[in-house]
Amino acid sequence: MAYTPRGLGHAGLPSTSGGFVDVAGPNDVSDGSDVIDFARDRFAPGAIGFMGESYGSGISQLVAAHDERVSAVVALSTWGNLATSLYDHGTRHVAAVEALTGFTGGPVEEKFTEANRAILDDFANNRNLDAVVDWGLQRSPESYLEQTNEKGTPTFFSHTWHESLFPVGQLLTTFQGLEVPKRLNLWIGDHAVPEGAGLIGARPGKVDAPLAEAYAWLDHHLKGEANGVDQWDEVCNQVMFTYVTEPVRDPETGEPTGENRVVEPAVRESRADWGRVTTRVETFALTGDGAGGADGALVPGGDGTTTPAEGVGWRRSFVAGVDTDATATDLPLMTTGQAEWAGNPKIYDTRKIDRRHAVAWTTDPLAAPDGEGPVGRRIRGVPRLRLTFRSTATSASLIAHLLDVAEDDTARIVTHEPLSAYDLTPEQDTTVTWELQAAAYDIPAGHRLMLVVDSKDPLYGDASVTWTQTTVGSPDDEPSFLELPLG
Repeated sequence: MAYTPRGLGHAGLPSTSGGFVDVAGPNDVSDGSDVIDFARDRFAPGAIGFMGESYGSGISQLVAAHDERVSAVVALSTWGNLATSLYDHGTRHVAAVEALTGFTGGPVEEKFTEANRAILDDFANNRNLDAVVDWGLQRSPESYLEQTNEKGTPTFFSHTWHESLFPVGQLLTTFQGLEVPKRLNLWIGDHAVPEGAGLIGARPGKVDAPLAEAYAWLDHHLKGEANGVDQWDEVCNQVMFTYVTEPVRDPETGEPTGENRVVEPAVRESRADWGRVTTRVETFALTGDGAGGADGALVPGGDGTTTPAEGVGWRRSFVAGVDTDATATDLPLMTTGQAEWAGNPKIYDTRKIDRRHAVAWTTDPLAAPDGEGPVGRRIRGVPRLRLTFRSTATSASLIAHLLDVAEDDTARIVTHEPLSAYDLTPEQDTTVTWELQAAAYDIPAGHRLMLVVDSKDPLYGDASVTWTQTTVGSPDDEPSFLELPLG
């Protein structure tokens, strides 16, 4: 059976639920138990599982953590920590919250209680964020890992690398904290894209892998089917853009439309656990300007945190508060991810990224480490970036974008992540280290890896002050570097 959580839906539709949206709060958890009572009374099920997409996926985990009658969970495009999904590294994910409130089916004034409206208002106005975080943690499955682990509830996650509502990093933390039978599938695309078509019946008679594996999980853990699920590795990653595509042609003229279709699916890699996704880390030093003010270089420095001498003793500046063509995704949300899933990843022209408002570093063309093969680097895991910077203002944002650059200077995005800093002392250095979102990406041999740092992105609320100056440097005692996970 399916049910609509309280408050969701458009007025007049039979699927619309009454009450106010509780954003996976205590009322939603209680409602989930009431639904179990209803199902047991009418259907006398032998076992009960919860499966949800997006909002329903978080509620599914929370109900299972609080109600021992739930024997298995499938959570699709989900969150583990709602607080860090919406606010992390000092940065508000404003476009995500706007999208989430827009999905409720009506205006905020009609859909939310006064208390929840106050939280949303504080978030929108960048105030009382400690209270916002506490509110998010109450609604986070990660906060109830002890209960889930005690119950041993088998839990299946399906998620995407370029997830714009619930970034993949927060889910990895929750996943690693689970001590139960578990599975994590990571796919190309964005929120709900891999599973969405199947859930709404857009492909009659066909069940694609993202849903087929979710159903297999339930068949095994609820019905006891011997379908091999108990032999699965914990992690299966789809490697970004390794699919084979062909041009779509106009049916009348036969001319290419400019779009592609996938004719051979992307490579998938299984690992026994997340800890085995990354096998080593390569450190790249960030250097100063090249000749004539060109981009700096990303210079390989070996494993660990070793950096070559040319990676220190420089400063580079840009004018903050102005967006550039280095953006994580296009708006409206999920459209870029839908195109990725269909075989059409967003193409960037790196020459159009305005270096007055950004700084960039690029490697030389990459060769396969062993001198052979088509892949220059196999990125697997969570990149980490350290920068020393200063601002002429008391606050600033740094938004890192990691790009795969082809010979013609066009690029595709590998990953990104913002960081915002407040209470800065103007013209005084601050060193920050932060993790970018996880990735599984093969950079072809001959391509270059580019790191772009600017100060704005339409996904996020930022701390940058327009027309102030941000200066990035690499002092001898705090060298700036990028750690690239490989596997």
